[in-house]
Amino acid sequence: MEIGKLQFLLTLDIRRTKIEVLPSSVFQLRRLMCLYVDYGMKLPSGIGNLTSLEVLYNLRLSDVDLDFVKELGRLTKLRVLRLDRDDFDESVGKALEESISNMYKLDSLDVFVNRGLINCLSEHWVPPPRLCRLAFPSTGSWFETLPSWINHSSLPLLSYLDIKLFEVRSEVIQLLGTLPALVYLEIWNYSIMSEEAHEVEVPVLSSGALFPCATECRFIGIGAVPSMFPQGAAPRLKRLDFVLPAKWISGENFDLGMRHLPSLQRVKVHFIEGGASEREVDEAEAALRAAAEDHPNHPALNLW
Repeated sequence: MEIGKLQFLLTLDIRRTKIEVLPSSVFQLRRLMCLYVDYGMKLPSGIGNLTSLEVLYNLRLSDVDLDFVKELGRLTKLRVLRLDRDDFDESVGKALEESISNMYKLDSLDVFVNRGLINCLSEHWVPPPRLCRLAFPSTGSWFETLPSWINHSSLPLLSYLDIKLFEVRSEVIQLLGTLPALVYLEIWNYSIMSEEAHEVEVPVLSSGALFPCATECRFIGIGAVPSMFPQGAAPRLKRLDFVLPAKWISGENFDLGMRHLPSLQRVKVHFIEGGASEREVDEAEAALRAAAEDHPNHPALNLW
């Protein structure tokens, strides 16, 4: 039976198949609500006909023309979008921004850029107002700086953020802490993985009202020790991941206190051992274990 004749089909999942090109007859399925395709599968023109679509997963935007990207703007009922693109030229990037902005019901957006600088979703982009999840999951791509549209007024409902920046400063974490609904944060300092890496710094935050809903924060390449959170901040934080030079922790004046984070249950620390002696590494581990033991919850400690 030709798939286009299945007029009452609501979900089509053709992942893990050998289909290389999506049959154009799929675009006759006007009631289709969920479409899952394989990474790399090519889609012909006509996707704008799927006006009932709410979930579009693994949309590959390589080898598509400008009209195809503009067609996406007709999917105004879309709630979940995951797309893949290695590079965006200016015209395609602008059309993509406009199309996503038209998806006023969108609450989950994943953009996978395989490698290099992320040059889509420019500074002037206006995100959909209901966006709850925003993720850039590739570990090989990054933004130069935090996009200006990531702020509490543009994203009042954002609860999940996974983002990589070339360099993360205190003011970036301070700003992210003002997102009122943020529950999960994963942020990478990409410069620490490059030849231009800067020394790891401990962020300085200045408000006890930051991260009011956060339960899990993963700071990769960032010295986000528990003591960086002012008293009253992150009251619901259960899990904290961060990276720090062992040499710092072994110093007598380094504050590892965790008691002011009342919900803490798990702490994961990546040691940078460069320049530290074996004794300093041992001292650093002992200091962290003592800080965890001093917390009323005795949070689990994972050192690596």
